[in-house]
Amino acid sequence: MEPCRASASQRSLLRLRLDPAGKKNLLKWKIVRGGNGSRADIRNPVDGNSSLAVCLYDASAAPQPLLASGLVPGGTCDAKPCWKRLAGDGGYRYRNRAATPDGLTNLKLRLTGGGEVQLVVKGKGGRLPLASLGLLMPVRMQLLVGDAVGTTCWGSSFTSAIRNDAGMFRANGS
Repeated sequence: MEPCRASASQRSLLRLRLDPAGKKNLLKWKIVRGGNGSRADIRNPVDGNSSLAVCLYDASAAPQPLLASGLVPGGTCDAKPCWKRLAGDGGYRYRNRAATPDGLTNLKLRLTGGGEVQLVVKGKGGRLPLASLGLLMPVRMQLLVGDAVGTTCWGSSFTSAIRNDAGMFRANGS
């Protein structure tokens, strides 16, 4: 597990749904306000220079990470570029309705005017490699953004859950 950036005022949420048939698996992770960063920290997957990975960990003895999904830089999704720069100099968005190869459909990473990170990650369907739910606290989500120069990690930690059973995990955290 990578050491990750976070701020004392970070707000985040995580929702996981595990469908026994796999077709309706769901991931939604959001950091409303996270650790400080710079343009160099979020790299540039739009031009194909960096890669991203989303990982889920818990405190169980199960092999970790429980979820590891990657996003390849560049590329075409639904006959359009998968990646798009957001207005200004603050981040980018990924969209892939087909959820290939690892079940992730959306990612938005941007910096606020104050340099704090805002992040939304969504995934769904049978390609999303969710392990069994009923997670052991604490639960941690990470986004790793890396290139040839290095890797930056942003993360959220969840010490309690609103719901935590075999079908769903919901939590708000820091």
